[in-house]
Amino acid sequence: MNALTAAQVDQVLALAGRAAAHDGVEPLNEAAHFALRDDSAIHLFSGGDAPEGYLQWSPAYGTAQLVVDPSARRRGIGRALAGRLADIADGSWGLWAFGDLPPARGFAAALGLRPGRGLLVMERTLDGVSRPAVPDALRLRGYRPGDAEELLRVNAEAFAHHAEQGAMDAGELAARMAEPWFDPEGLLLAFDDAGLAGFHWTKRVGTTGEVYVVGVAPRAQGRGYGRVLLDAGLAHLASTGADHVVLYVDMAEPVAVRMYESAGFRVASRDVLYAPEHGHVQKQEQP
Repeated sequence: MNALTAAQVDQVLALAGRAAAHDGVEPLNEAAHFALRDDSAIHLFSGGDAPEGYLQWSPAYGTAQLVVDPSARRRGIGRALAGRLADIADGSWGLWAFGDLPPARGFAAALGLRPGRGLLVMERTLDGVSRPAVPDALRLRGYRPGDAEELLRVNAEAFAHHAEQGAMDAGELAARMAEPWFDPEGLLLAFDDAGLAGFHWTKRVGTTGEVYVVGVAPRAQGRGYGRVLLDAGLAHLASTGADHVVLYVDMAEPVAVRMYESAGFRVASRDVLYAPEHGHVQKQEQP
């Protein structure tokens, strides 16, 4: 692992900003932004003091994120960075394409990468949202400082199959709560007689809300609590001034996708994780 200097962080953020303005899609997700400030990732650069390309490799999750300056594309920079990743990655690895734009698909195909895991980006307006009826067995309230331990436990249980989300620890929880968008009333907790049954962590930046995380304890699944929490979170976002909301859901979770569709969400775009079939990239010249 290698930690970045403050100057390098600024360079990466500026590079990502130029790419986002050109492509209309952010090239680095929230996890990558957090990893810029710690030593949990490996950072690869191209271009010296004024980097034209940047790749972040997360060994813990086996995934990478890559961005090349729009003014420096089609010079083999992305291919070279992907080749360096293949050399250092131990075993399987994948490269995220946020928005799965046509140039990203072409780049992946040229490297011999194949689509694997996919995330749907879904959205809806908040017109007509109202607070849901809450079952008598359930009590909803906002987050309090003493809830951290139980929240982490339920999160780990609910997302045991999801490496990134399920592995969240106290430090990562504190880092997210230190973000300027964090609102304890927007982290809705649902309790029943057995304790914390589920939660809906909402996020709002400007007038855009986000279904950040919805989790239900395995013991409480199948009772409709997820939909109650979803609707309660949407009502909260609407009450704070958000006018539309987005969410990310794994394409391999059809039950969750159907719940969101029934709540008025529609697919806006897709994020796709591309991976080599045999752990290496093809070596032909950049087309």
